[in-house]
Amino acid sequence: MEMNVIDLFREEYLPGSTVSIIYDAYSSAWKIPFLLLRHAVENGHVGIISNYVGPIRSFIRKASTVGFDMEKALRNGDVVVIDLFGTRYGSRESIPNVFYLDKVEPETLNPKIDRIYNIYLRELVQDRPVFRLVYTLDGVSLLLGEDSTLKLLNQTLASRTRQLPDSILVLALNRDVVSTRFVAWVSGISDYVILAKSWLEETGLKEALYLISAPYEDFEPEMYSFRVTKGKGMEKLRVRKISP
Repeated sequence: MEMNVIDLFREEYLPGSTVSIIYDAYSSAWKIPFLLLRHAVENGHVGIISNYVGPIRSFIRKASTVGFDMEKALRNGDVVVIDLFGTRYGSRESIPNVFYLDKVEPETLNPKIDRIYNIYLRELVQDRPVFRLVYTLDGVSLLLGEDSTLKLLNQTLASRTRQLPDSILVLALNRDVVSTRFVAWVSGISDYVILAKSWLEETGLKEALYLISAPYEDFEPEMYSFRVTKGKGMEKLRVRKISP
């Protein structure tokens, strides 16, 4: 029986968890973080996104592939973007609730992001659950290097655990861009780990999802076929469990 990708997650175990979505160069699983973002916002969360890949307009277009109107969410204060890509490469836009830094460098990056949280986002996150998305970890590594990225992520995990203990953190990662060591480390610090694999057949692109880790006692790793349908929004990303 087919089901929505969202159904892979047990909602009661999501608060306070770190979710890694790991995919390859040709996979459609890059859409899953956007689907999780839409689902969170529609269920009352405020989304806080750290964007490291492409101009903010590109991010908005990608969000629309799962039926999520990012510009409306930004205007309404349902989503905030800290645009590190735009900061580094000068592709800045005058869009509500999109923040830029003066520069992006490993030594001062986290304190500058903390300042945005403490000054501009304090009231926004006081009374609402928080969904955080790093898009993408491979983008961070290209900007700052793998070792610096891992150190910064460690610092972020520690500080946000104190500041926003029930927030959900989603890490998007294209494993073809980074080392095996980097992927292993990210998997190790995550509560949920979803691995997507794609391959080409004569009939077209095929994909599988592996639910490798989840934070509940009766968890067993599972494998699913994965496809993007012609449906709209939340129903576009479908999985079907493959029997062992």
